[in-house]
Amino acid sequence: MTSPICIETDRLLLRTVTMEDIDEVAACWKLDDGPISLEEAETRIHWMMGNHEQNAPGRLVHLCLAVIDKNSEQFIGWCGLDHRDQTKENPVLFYLFKERCWGRGLATEAARGVLGYAFGKLGLSRIDSGAAFENTASKRVMEKIGMRYLGLDEAGGHAFTMTGEEYFRG
Repeated sequence: MTSPICIETDRLLLRTVTMEDIDEVAACWKLDDGPISLEEAETRIHWMMGNHEQNAPGRLVHLCLAVIDKNSEQFIGWCGLDHRDQTKENPVLFYLFKERCWGRGLATEAARGVLGYAFGKLGLSRIDSGAAFENTASKRVMEKIGMRYLGLDEAGGHAFTMTGEEYFRG
């Protein structure tokens, strides 16, 4: 799927990254851990674009969307789906936000937007997710977006899942 993706929620824009975003990617790839070089940012953008081209309805490799705060127009995090590990049965929902954005419901809002895109436009049948045992905030996000709790995974973290049927019924 080579067409740009833009998912709009009440407070956020989730969109594909282009080479025009190189400065932002360099500044924010590792979020609060500090910047990366422009060369590494260019490599990361090409990687994201290459993954994006492999995605198709019913099949997902990796989808990493920039999360933009609509009010400030600032980049505040990443949200998407990952299915590069083919030993995993289903794509995995992920989200990462700058620490200053935690506790405002933004991860919940972004995750809902990505699930809608995944089950709607991509036609995926099931999405999994998880959180480290001590990450109660991420566990709560998955509960708020309606994911079904499966218990602890093999690493001792919280495991969740959702089917398209559950999403549309919810």
